[in-house]
Amino acid sequence: MATEAEQIAQRVPGEKSSFPALVLLVGWLVPGAGHLMVGKWVRGLLLFVSILGMYLIGLGLQGKIYSPGDIQGILDILNFVGQLGLGILYAVARVFNLGASTVVTTVGDYGSKFLVVGGLLNLISAVDAHSLANGRKKGA
Repeated sequence: MATEAEQIAQRVPGEKSSFPALVLLVGWLVPGAGHLMVGKWVRGLLLFVSILGMYLIGLGLQGKIYSPGDIQGILDILNFVGQLGLGILYAVARVFNLGASTVVTTVGDYGSKFLVVGGLLNLISAVDAHSLANGRKKGA
């Protein structure tokens, strides 16, 4: 049985697999799916429930869904990029015109933050699944 250091040394430098890239893409599009692909069922389901919950709470609080045409400053850019992290959930919100077009109340601002943080959590989880697929991280 080869040790971890020997397994890393046996890798061919120019040889790349498309599996980790696919895990990253699928993990971004569908929350938790990247972890499901690498066999981390519990973690994948927990991430899916958490991110979907944040998304639904954000929409329920009438959070603003940012679009490229609404960007007026650096904070709008950061919020837009954060919400893009939601993957397919962001597309669903845009297609079905969910959420608010502008933030009118403080509660709506909280809803927007739920949506942004859900997107950022999804990006972090997709990168984590990518690290697991690459073998750079061992899952517990």
